[in-house]
Amino acid sequence: MTIRGGFPMRMNWYYRMMLSYTPIFFVAISSLILIFFTMLNRSSENRYMETNKAIVRQLMESTDATLKLIERNVVSELYTDKLLQTFFNDEPKSLFDYYTIQKKLIDVKSTLPFASSIYLYNAAIDKVLTESGVFLLPSFGDKVFFADAYERRVSAGWTDPRPYSLSADDPNKQQVVSLIKVYPYAADKQGAVVINVYLSSIVAYLNQFHPKTTESVQLLGSFFHPPDTSGLDMYVRSEYTGWYYRADIIHAEEYSVLSMLSNIWFIIVLAIIVLALVLFTLITHVHYKPIQAILAKMEGYMARKSEQLGLKTHANEFKFIETAIDDLLRKSVDYENLHKEGERLRRQTLFLELLEGFRTLTEPEWEKQMRSFGLPHTYKQLGVVVLEIDRYRSFTEKYKPADQNLLKFLLETAFRELVQQRGLSMWHAWVEPRQMAAVLHLHESGTSGQETLRQACEEFQKWLAGNLELTVSAGIGEAVDSIEDIASAFRNAKENVSFKAAFGTGSIIDNRTIGARTNGESYRCYQAIMEIAHYFRSGDEQWKSGLADLMGRLQDMPASRLELAAFLNNLIHRLGKEIGALSPDIKRRWSDRYERRLAQIADETETIAELHESLEAEMAALAEEIEQEQVSRKKHKIAMQIKEYIDRNYADPSLSLVQVGDRYGLKPRSVSSLFKEEIGENFLDYLLKVRFNHAKEMLVHTDEPIQNIAEKVGYTHVISFHRAFKKMYDLPPGEYRNVYRLRLLE
Repeated sequence: MTIRGGFPMRMNWYYRMMLSYTPIFFVAISSLILIFFTMLNRSSENRYMETNKAIVRQLMESTDATLKLIERNVVSELYTDKLLQTFFNDEPKSLFDYYTIQKKLIDVKSTLPFASSIYLYNAAIDKVLTESGVFLLPSFGDKVFFADAYERRVSAGWTDPRPYSLSADDPNKQQVVSLIKVYPYAADKQGAVVINVYLSSIVAYLNQFHPKTTESVQLLGSFFHPPDTSGLDMYVRSEYTGWYYRADIIHAEEYSVLSMLSNIWFIIVLAIIVLALVLFTLITHVHYKPIQAILAKMEGYMARKSEQLGLKTHANEFKFIETAIDDLLRKSVDYENLHKEGERLRRQTLFLELLEGFRTLTEPEWEKQMRSFGLPHTYKQLGVVVLEIDRYRSFTEKYKPADQNLLKFLLETAFRELVQQRGLSMWHAWVEPRQMAAVLHLHESGTSGQETLRQACEEFQKWLAGNLELTVSAGIGEAVDSIEDIASAFRNAKENVSFKAAFGTGSIIDNRTIGARTNGESYRCYQAIMEIAHYFRSGDEQWKSGLADLMGRLQDMPASRLELAAFLNNLIHRLGKEIGALSPDIKRRWSDRYERRLAQIADETETIAELHESLEAEMAALAEEIEQEQVSRKKHKIAMQIKEYIDRNYADPSLSLVQVGDRYGLKPRSVSSLFKEEIGENFLDYLLKVRFNHAKEMLVHTDEPIQNIAEKVGYTHVISFHRAFKKMYDLPPGEYRNVYRLRLLE
């Protein structure tokens, strides 16, 4: 019986020993697992934070490199371009001189990667030249900043963000960062150049790859002092500009809570391990401790943990393990997504730098980079196509940001699939919100390669017409043989797509489409603008035909978007000057509505045909208001009667101020001042214009002798007519007839 009873007793003791140590075993193992996952969580958090900081620093360094490039390019142009240097001499300059310098200034600005504004200052004549015109420094909108910076040289580099506008009365000033460079050197400065980069362009560049709609990266300036505890924010300082960059940390709140919980868990687990060791020692010496006591303590611990974690089910060791594994998997997915996002950002940054010319690669370097991205690298030629979404303002107003991103994704996906159907590979980058640059690896060269690019664009536009309610214009650059020349092909394509103002939306524009441009047309367009403004102010309907002729010239040039904007700004400026001589009521209407409306039309319309229609309608409405206001005035009625009298009796040799004054009961001096005030021209100048307009018609379209023509336009002596005509047109009447008849034949 002893043996039989002893064996079960020993087995029972054995089972009791195992059951006694089992809870301690599970507690210890669970504690070790929790410690492991807590440390892994902390490591993932640290890596995530380091990656965020590396991305922000990379964006800051990329921004610094871009600003350095802007500074180097502008200074290089200033010291190498003879045309820009002529602005700083004290020689008199004509309107055309300022126009050519202004056009060069616009060309320099167009090469800058950020949206910018540039102006020059000539200290000798105290004038400022901007893209919009010439200003005297006392009336210049940026005078306060420039005068302080120029005299004291307070800025040795880029300034902090500041408000800027060309007009001191403009309430809508934009935030810019500025750089001032004196010319030719500080000891003997003749002037300066000021580059203003719009802060919105820099911020948009910093946040272009961020998935959130709000700004994640902000520029704070050099006088900002980051707090000792940054919380959920990250601060990076640029050694080049001295600016601080602040960045939000993605999911930082979650990491902070997890970090706090990890510390609490670690202390609790450490306490549990110590307690387990104590229990292990006690049970080793005291075998009679009941298993129920251990279970009771475990149940109490589990109850407390379940209450802390908000668990409704009964807590156990396996539940802790399951929670830790879920947390590990979630952090692993987050880290993998961050890695993919970082790789996409590096790829997009490389493509942008190559296209903009900020970076060049040799063929071996290019092959290595593309292999690292898993993209093909072989080609015979590289072709660049810039696709621009037409009517982008309407596009942004019609669709929400999420829908805009979806449509852009559809555009790039559809174009890539069409290209791949032709057996070609492609990589792309959104260089602007409205423009995508696609680089195609061509297998043929010369005209065959260019034709392939055009055919791909034509197929893409057919697909758009059948699937989406939007149009896209395409600019095709000249194909290049090496990746080192890709920046020149991109500039060519970007310039070509800017001519869609002349060719219309949905156009495909390459170098053959543009052809040769007429160099002298720009000057003639500015002359036409002056005539349109003058006719408009005097109430002459010829302004409509002049506007139509101007639009035809711009269509035939053809004019790019920048040139078109310059012409329109000049037209608005000229109209404002002419209307400034009218009544206060008309001037108020101009400033309150029409000036702003014309500027809005110039900004919103994308084709010359649409621009012509909108401008003519708006100017006709203003002309009607001016006419109604002027007709109600007695002086204007008399002036119009005098004008009609001149038009009917211009052939009368005795027509003069005295004769007109006797007819209308006015003194000759009153007739002169009244006519000048209401019509906008001197009495004699208008009489000569009417007579010579009729004389020119008869010279060109009839064979009458010059003697007869002189008598028919009010000259009794042909010598007087000959002398006056040559003074007006720099040609004698006979030569004028020969020259313009030849032009009609051509």
